[in-house]
Amino acid sequence: MARISLECLYGNGVFKETLVRAITDGRLSHAYLFEGVQGSGKATAAFLSAATLCCTSEEVRPCMQCPTCRKILSAQSPDLSVIGLDALPFDGHDPAKPTEKPRSIGVDAIRALRSDAYILPNDLEYKLYIIGHADRMTVQAQNALLKILEEPPTGAVFFLLCENRAALLPTVLSRVQRLNMEQFSDDALYALLCRYDREASMLSARDDALLRLYVRLADGAYGRALFYVHAQKKELAQDEAYAAHEGAMQCLALLFADSYSDDSPVLRGGEGVLERPSLTSVAARITSLLPGKDGAENRSRLRALTGALCVAVRDLTMCACGVEGQLLFYPSHEQPAVLAARCRAKTLSDTGRALCVLLEDMDANPNVGMLTRSLAGVLMGLRR
Repeated sequence: MARISLECLYGNGVFKETLVRAITDGRLSHAYLFEGVQGSGKATAAFLSAATLCCTSEEVRPCMQCPTCRKILSAQSPDLSVIGLDALPFDGHDPAKPTEKPRSIGVDAIRALRSDAYILPNDLEYKLYIIGHADRMTVQAQNALLKILEEPPTGAVFFLLCENRAALLPTVLSRVQRLNMEQFSDDALYALLCRYDREASMLSARDDALLRLYVRLADGAYGRALFYVHAQKKELAQDEAYAAHEGAMQCLALLFADSYSDDSPVLRGGEGVLERPSLTSVAARITSLLPGKDGAENRSRLRALTGALCVAVRDLTMCACGVEGQLLFYPSHEQPAVLAARCRAKTLSDTGRALCVLLEDMDANPNVGMLTRSLAGVLMGLRR
């Protein structure tokens, strides 16, 4: 029997061991749910699993080279159906690249899948179905899928991918085997990038602080980190997490600009020595950071910006109190130490709590203008 190897999926030891054992022992489930953050490798795992089931190699499965593997990995087999994926993991495009708007999966797409599942395979051993962003299925679509999960046709295997299983019906969750994708520690993710990606290795030598920023923003997801390393500036600007970090840096630079000269690292090559900031100027800066397209997107960006500021103020508070520990916003202690010296520890602590309260209240307040002024008022507390 051919040896099963999922080495193309980095890390995820428990995940791979569970899946390999199920295939080897003939205990394959008819439906799996792969859960993990964006870029954590869910799509890669699904396509590798599908290729493993049908690979014709007698040595190692998946071999990635046989006609069957190539057809599956390129989604060209008539017995493989893919729904809801923004990009394929093996076609050269980045599946971790953010999309402009989330797309829901409607009931018609699932009904078509359900009808196809009862047709015998054409050239593969199994009928394979990969549903990306399964947590975006409508309730009607989930109920339609439930019918086939309850009584699956022989030879049909379903791979559901999601970021948050809470969006799925309990009845759907009860009929799938759930496997979680691994979230790497920052150190482990940094080491993986430097080992397996040439651009990341070069970046570590050229600008190590920037690479470590990308690692922090990736939230333990290898695919997300790769996106940051290879993205163009325009693509980075569209990414909510990156834009929130840069926006938080700009807000703090404005608040503390009177403390720095033109070549200050905190100003990021910016605006020189400014006058003491006002509530109006801080609110205007926050407004300039929002896309300005629609209220929902502005609220989402404002929420992400507030979250980034919470983390930044947390780092400043640690520095002000002399607490040892890993910083989550800044790449080193140099910048936060300078800023923290200008504020009392209590002021930083109070500001951090106020930011957390504002973050909790944002979901209940749809008025972006009011939220912007509230955030500006909280930030002004740092300079009082």
